[in-house]
This record gives sequence, C-alpha cells and structure tokens, in this order.
Amino acid sequence: MNTDLIQMCVHLANTLTKSGINLVMSLSVVMGIFSATVYCVRLARPKTHRQGGGFSLGKGLLFLMMCGGLISLRQIMNASSHQLGFGDVTFDAIAYVSPSRYGPAAEALNAVLTVLRLLGVIFFYQGIRRMKRSLIDGHTGLSAGEDVSHGVVKMLIGTLLICNPYFLTALKNTLNIVW
Repeated sequence: MNTDLIQMCVHLANTLTKSGINLVMSLSVVMGIFSATVYCVRLARPKTHRQGGGFSLGKGLLFLMMCGGLISLRQIMNASSHQLGFGDVTFDAIAYVSPSRYGPAAEALNAVLTVLRLLGVIFFYQGIRRMKRSLIDGHTGLSAGEDVSHGVVKMLIGTLLICNPYFLTALKNTLNIVW
C-alpha cells in the first residue's frame, strides 16, 4: 500500500467531513429561519384564498418547535447522543483504530469512520426535516405518521453514525468481540 495515497485520502476525508458538517449546520439554520418566517407570514395573510379548516394551535407550535430544532441542530444532536449514553458530540477527526497496531489500514479505517460521521449529520438533518414535513397541511393521518416514524428512524441512525466510535466500543463490549 502506498502511504502517500492513504494520507491523501485521510486528508480528503477530514476536510470533506469538516466542510460538509459546516454546510449542513448552516443549511439547517437557514432552512429553520426561512420555514418559520414563511409559516408565520402564511398565518398572517387573509384566509379567504385558502381552502380547508382553521389554524390549529398545537400544530402551529409544534411546527415552530421543529424549526427551532433545525436552527439548533447541534444541540439537538448533543441531546440525542446523551439520551443514548454516548456523551457530547464532537466533530473532530476520528482516531478509533490504533495506527501503531494496524498501520496504514488503521488510518484508512479512521477516515471511513470520519466520513460516516458526515453521513450521520446528514441523516439527522433529514430526520428533523421529515418530522417537520408531517405537520404541513394536506397530510392524512397515515402519511403524517409515516413521516414521523421515518424521521425518528433517520435521527436514530444519524445519532449512531455521528457517535460511531462510542457505538462500536459499546457493541464490542456487549458482544465480547476482540479485535
């Protein structure tokens, strides 16, 4: 194996993950503020052109809370991680496998785990967006329930991918795996 190629891949993974996480965090703030603003403007307009029922206070507050969840995505991820017992979420490069023991393969594996962390952030963001989508007018109870359940699953998978070193350690200890 060429160690220069592995170092390039590790550097690419770390840079891509850092840039991707910053993009998703910025996008979530913008989408949260935009969604909340559009929702409040739609409520302030006259309802003569809209068809359907009236305003539901519970749905309105829940929608605005979901927008707040998008705005504070990092804190929601941190709370989700604490609920699973993994502690605080960090977005640094992962050093799970020891390079002194496994050599260049360890660096490549750590790079893959770092990219999986980016995928977890994207899943978590999509989960909150999916749950927020269930509150939009026109959804039946069945489609709204499906959006909520898929959103919760995506958030859970996202949390496990974000905290993958802690998850792998817990899995290793639970199943008594030695590597």
